[in-house]
Amino acid sequence: MEAIHQLRFLTDRYPDRLSIAAALVAATKQHAAASWSQVRLEDVVRVLRDPARRVIRSSTDLLDVVHEILEQVGCELPSHGELMWDRTPGSRSRRKSASTADTGAVPDTWRPKPEAALCAYLAHELTLRMAGHRVGVNREVLIHPTDAYGAGDRTDILIDAQTSSRDDSDSAPGGPLKLVIEVKGSWNPGLTTAQEEQLVGRYLPEAQTDVGIYLVGWYPVELWDAKGDSRRTQAKKQEHATLLADLQDQADHLAQAGSVHLRPMVITIPRPHRQADL
Repeated sequence: MEAIHQLRFLTDRYPDRLSIAAALVAATKQHAAASWSQVRLEDVVRVLRDPARRVIRSSTDLLDVVHEILEQVGCELPSHGELMWDRTPGSRSRRKSASTADTGAVPDTWRPKPEAALCAYLAHELTLRMAGHRVGVNREVLIHPTDAYGAGDRTDILIDAQTSSRDDSDSAPGGPLKLVIEVKGSWNPGLTTAQEEQLVGRYLPEAQTDVGIYLVGWYPVELWDAKGDSRRTQAKKQEHATLLADLQDQADHLAQAGSVHLRPMVITIPRPHRQADL
């Protein structure tokens, strides 16, 4: 435990030395593993009584819970995915052709909302679904300032959680846990590199945690019909069928090299459409 205190002191003194921050994360993880104890019977009973409850005693427990919730959010998105798109209304002609179809009508056009809107939606859903778990969901948290004017590294979403005390009631908090979520739109030029360079290279050690989720919002290119949007050109460079597998391979390599736990995700964000429109 003394080693952890010393590493925390060095991290505070040298905030730019990410190697020290990474060593602190690794030492904290080793200490948690060494002091592990069996899940208490009363915790099991509480979970059985309320399926929404989770026992969160480690950073990987927190990762499992948040990942599961985000998977649920992704499964429910088809019912309201248009909220994550911007629609420009077209025009409707009152004249009808012999086939009763509109003539001279201009269709609606659609384009994805910015990444910030997707982050706001995900943070809102996490806040609602994790209520009562001693969890805080925060957006755009400054974790590494670079000047006195507020510039620096900011996480898209930072989850703060308190573990349950081993020997007290529900009201007794345990140690703090953190999880970083990095969110990218399918058009982001750093889509295939940011998991390593941003999430693992900077955000995890700066937030002093070893767990992160790299989430890609996939907007089907065939549903993206607004003209003149350069993001669509960039998005067409990616292959939905292989993107998640490639990110998972990268995450596995990073986990072996750096004692971190990563969960890449690709969430598809559809919108209402007719097959004839494609």
